[in-house]
Amino acid sequence: MNYPLLPYSQLVFDMQKTNAEVYTSEQVVRLNKEDVDIPHLQHAIEQAIRNHPVFSMHVDEHGRQSYEHLSDIMHGQYHAVDIVAHDRFIDVHFKNNRILGDGQSGILLIEDMIRAYNNLPLEPDNYLNYLEHMEQTKQSTRYEQDRLWLEAEYGHLSCPVRPTTDAPIDITNTPTEGLLTEDYSALQPALNLLMQEQLIPLSAFFSLASALAIMEYNGCDEAALTWAYEGRENKEEQHIYGSLHRDIPFKISQKTTAVQKKDLIRQARHQARQGIAHSSYPLTLTYPHSDIWNYALNVLVQPSVKEKMSDFPFPFELLEDEKTPRVAYSLLDVEIYEEPLTVLYRYSATHYKEESIRRFAGLVRKYVEWLLES
Repeated sequence: MNYPLLPYSQLVFDMQKTNAEVYTSEQVVRLNKEDVDIPHLQHAIEQAIRNHPVFSMHVDEHGRQSYEHLSDIMHGQYHAVDIVAHDRFIDVHFKNNRILGDGQSGILLIEDMIRAYNNLPLEPDNYLNYLEHMEQTKQSTRYEQDRLWLEAEYGHLSCPVRPTTDAPIDITNTPTEGLLTEDYSALQPALNLLMQEQLIPLSAFFSLASALAIMEYNGCDEAALTWAYEGRENKEEQHIYGSLHRDIPFKISQKTTAVQKKDLIRQARHQARQGIAHSSYPLTLTYPHSDIWNYALNVLVQPSVKEKMSDFPFPFELLEDEKTPRVAYSLLDVEIYEEPLTVLYRYSATHYKEESIRRFAGLVRKYVEWLLES
């Protein structure tokens, strides 16, 4: 049985037609030889990878995926893991493509590696059942209703979906990535209290602040963007390695004459809830809507891979990727990291000047602080 790729995987697959290395990441973990049972480590890695069917899926030239048992599970169509021994240490090289899974998927694989190394059982991954469920969903009344609702709500946008770029969108040069990090740890207690009192999640709060920043930056009274929803909606899906995340549209308006904080928070909460409720249809990745949403600011709460790796039963060093310049795959992502609360602006330096991103980041902070004022 074969299945179409999941929506975000399909996007990456299409991008790879012109650049085969799109969304390919490489990490190296360095370990002291004396701390590790190397054969046991290799077995644990193999066991963890084989536990997730997506690593054994073969994608054909039409973007259809089917399960094929791999005798060498460490090397597949979109991944490779190699253990390289040196005199005093070993390096574990991980190469992986985003077509296989989202950010939460990486956390699941690390958890399985730790459990396998500690000789603990692994939870099953029902990726194939999920693919079958998604195909059935596409034939359902709900799927059509979600499409109609999303198109009515977001299909005819007249507002901006990003701060105005300094260079035209259609530049032919390969865009390079810029990074700007902001420390929000001092605001974390007040933010935690507001989220609890107003029943607004972290992603929706920063989506609201970012939308307000877009309005001031662009001089308008309405703005839209996307935010990343984890998409794991039941117990069975919690342990699936795959591109289950969904980019959900989000729109905020200040068109009424006296918009209060409580009204904006209510809008944001409603947008987040309704977006999730109708997210079975991937509007932002579907033509012709993708022509707009592919270039929208995207807000995402990132899982902490380094924090999870601290659970490994032996010391390690995560070697930094020294590739420069990095390719930018999006115009502007607002990445939220918890504990300590940090905001990373990952942007196309080809389209935005650094001072423009600093200005926009300052506006986001302004609205975060304003929303938190009692």
